[in-house]
Amino acid sequence: MKLKISFIYLLLIVTSCKNDRKELLLADREAPLGWIYLKMYDDKSFEFISSGLIRGDDKYPGTYELKNDTVYFTYDGSTPQAGSKAVIDNDFVSYINGSYPESLKVKRNKFKLKK
Repeated sequence: MKLKISFIYLLLIVTSCKNDRKELLLADREAPLGWIYLKMYDDKSFEFISSGLIRGDDKYPGTYELKNDTVYFTYDGSTPQAGSKAVIDNDFVSYINGSYPESLKVKRNKFKLKK
């Protein structure tokens, strides 16, 4: 019995430590009644989050590929209206192929961009 409890405890510790990814880029902007967030991680994953007071959070996770200063997003499900391609500079992430122009202010950027 003691062995089972020790095994369950060890399993809980291991599963709680599996999210070791580091944030490489954080960007956001205020939206009407909410915020838009972009979080990019060192394991090539990202989250595009549209949060609002009325509708809650719409999360669009996926993976990305960075080529020079352009990011190509591949979403796990549906694609937000901002699009799937953006240009990063030191101050902004600007989406360039969506149904409307979206620009997020960079708060943290640990990428070394090539131009």
